[in-house]
Amino acid sequence: MKEKLHEKLASLPGAPGCYLMKDNEGQIIYVGKAINLQKRVRSYFRPTASLDSKTAALVEKVVDFDFIVVANETEALILEANLIKEHSPHYNILLRDDKHYPYLRLTVNEPFPRLLVARRVYNDGSRYFGPYPAVGSIRQLVNTIHEIIPLRRCSVRSWPQGQRACLNAHIGRCLAPCEGRVSEQQYAEVVEDALNLLQGRTAEINRRLTAEMEEASRQLRFEDAARLRDIIAVLDKIGRKQRMDRSAKGGNYDLLAAAAADGHCVVQVFFVRGGQVIGREHFTLTNGFAGEEPLLLRRFIQEYYSGDNMPSYIYCNKLPEDVEVLNKLCATKFGHKVSFVVPCRGDKLRLIRLVEENARLLLDQYLNSRERRQQKAALALEGLRQLLALPSTPRRIECFDISHIQGSNMVGSMTVAINGCLEPSEYRRFKIKTLEGSNDFAALQEVLERRWRRGMAEIPEGKQPRNFSDLPDLTVIDGGKGQLSSVVERLREIEAPMRAVIALAKENEEIFTVSSSQPICLDRQDPALQLLQNLRDEAHRFAITYHRQLRGHQQTASILDQVPQLGPTRRQSLLKTFGSLAQIKAASEQQLAAAPKMTKAAAAACYKYLHSDGESDN
Repeated sequence: MKEKLHEKLASLPGAPGCYLMKDNEGQIIYVGKAINLQKRVRSYFRPTASLDSKTAALVEKVVDFDFIVVANETEALILEANLIKEHSPHYNILLRDDKHYPYLRLTVNEPFPRLLVARRVYNDGSRYFGPYPAVGSIRQLVNTIHEIIPLRRCSVRSWPQGQRACLNAHIGRCLAPCEGRVSEQQYAEVVEDALNLLQGRTAEINRRLTAEMEEASRQLRFEDAARLRDIIAVLDKIGRKQRMDRSAKGGNYDLLAAAAADGHCVVQVFFVRGGQVIGREHFTLTNGFAGEEPLLLRRFIQEYYSGDNMPSYIYCNKLPEDVEVLNKLCATKFGHKVSFVVPCRGDKLRLIRLVEENARLLLDQYLNSRERRQQKAALALEGLRQLLALPSTPRRIECFDISHIQGSNMVGSMTVAINGCLEPSEYRRFKIKTLEGSNDFAALQEVLERRWRRGMAEIPEGKQPRNFSDLPDLTVIDGGKGQLSSVVERLREIEAPMRAVIALAKENEEIFTVSSSQPICLDRQDPALQLLQNLRDEAHRFAITYHRQLRGHQQTASILDQVPQLGPTRRQSLLKTFGSLAQIKAASEQQLAAAPKMTKAAAAACYKYLHSDGESDN
């Protein structure tokens, strides 16, 4: 179980969201939020000594976790509050007073609407916007809106009888409907501006205010410019959509999204009750539904839902197959009409995209999981056994490649896969010792001979083989028929215990065998071919890396390498102290001796060598 936990930690996205810690019974014991899920969740699983007592007790009980990705930290904060209220986790601090984040309420059910702050949402005909987690600044936000939109602040009951309007009307922040200065139709245009602003359609207002701010700055009215800058910043806050809580519109519905690839599919379900996202579930299906999400959604809906958990609305990323038949079936089975909708705009569209993103992340996580890799490896190994007519499934597969530039710094590489999975700790590299010039065939012969001779010499008696003594069940050569023939010939010469040897030619991905002159061509999606390609590409990468390393050492060698009594530490010290070889040559013997790590004897030897006739000739 802990192995599975660490595997999930490695695949966490670096996105904002919420995480749900679970115990061995599958109960949610803690809900948290994070700007970066990967960093935050991993921080729990540090050494216990670095954790406080509460966190250590929590981590000790955690055997699994889920996560929900959202768009930003604000949404994570709102979703966290919803999840805590829904699940009441043992290790969370519960809000017993059941407070809610504030909303902005536009009372469009009145003749002259007002903008108010509301803690709860009621079905009173008003328009609600939010919630806004920044509770402390909500009043400032309302004041800023009133600076831009001249809505009335007073109630109808407080309108004066035969008295003058309030101060807000005199300073231009109210149209004074109390005195009859504005008609309901004219006031409705102002209300429409307020609706546009609260719904995030602030582009026109932003452009106007930005132009006024720049003009004020040019006229050196910096206080006015700063005030306009602050108003623009508040408008940005107003325009941010809070997608994880839509209590303003209420309703109970589910959101479904399917993501499929490589014969596997994940269906993600978000549950919305009373307008709030209160939880989620995901299901992994491996029945070959890739590319058939509508069919998968229909079957999932038929299997998953029962009468007590079937809402009246289900929003999907794709319309289920046979949706009309499904509508009739649900009406008969559950006793109420069920509507399946693919959102095209608004909050539902933004939410369904979020659900779809979570489904894709979960699918990627599954496809990259150890379980999935083991399944794919087993399929690839069985395919190789049948393709090459091997007596048993190959446990250890080795691949060899050669790298050089016109015969210089020629090296070989050996990469290894055990039970179908790459094992970098088993990789080995070889510096070609017996050849001069470019001869890939002879280089492969040398590498294979050295590998097999050492392996045969190290075979233990009655012990588990390891490293070179663990001989391969299948050997892969990067090349074609010629490379394969030369390698097999050398292995026969040294009387190596012959096992399966093949070559993989890169151009057309052809597989050559000893028993046939015709290559084998597999489909590019075949797991067996993909395993051989991965092994071959690793051998190529490993050989090139070693070749570049040797070539780099050769190119950076200098005359200092030939100076007696100068090892790597003293050479590095001289170069760091003087900056270049020319400056070292120009230095006196005393100056050389004063450098860190240098001695008088080493300085004398260096000075003598650099100023000798032989050095000048070099």
